Amino acid sequence: MVATTNPATQKLIISHIRTNECVRGFSCGVREIDRWAREKAFKRHEKGRSRVFIARDNDAPPTLGFYALSFSLENSSKLHRADDRDAWPSGAPLIYIDYLAVQKVRQEAGLGTLLLMNALERAHRVSKDVAFYGVALRSLNERTTKLYKKYGFGMAPKEGANPLMILPIWSINDLFGAA
Repeated sequence: MVATTNPATQKLIISHIRTNECVRGFSCGVREIDRWAREKAFKRHEKGRSRVFIARDNDAPPTLGFYALSFSLENSSKLHRADDRDAWPSGAPLIYIDYLAVQKVRQEAGLGTLLLMNALERAHRVSKDVAFYGVALRSLNERTTKLYKKYGFGMAPKEGANPLMILPIWSINDLFGAA
């Protein structure tokens, strides 16, 4: 995927992580995420526990940002609408954004939004072949909660710190075209 609107991301390439070296020096400023990127991202990708995607300028080091996707099953009580809870009585299958982060020096330039849109586009493509409820993530703080709300994610009922936020697949499909 190549961005066309922001000069800072015009030559950006998003691809699967290839080696642990891709994220060895990654630093977004959040210790837990930085440690996960450096110590677990490639291992989880290699073992099929997550799919990790990295962003680079012209596919050259360093990795500027990344996100990790997996599937998750959440209790149906986490869904807002009764119809949705009834439709998924055994739990709601979700594509889960395990982590999404941007190098500290590249934050606030639209790269995080580009990574999020890339993840949502992948979910849209999966929805053509596999039924699932939507895309979910856990918000880091009030700032990220506000950001994800801006993109249509809703907070699951009765959530506290690091709330579960869900964007239903029909909203994603509206964004990218009907499934």
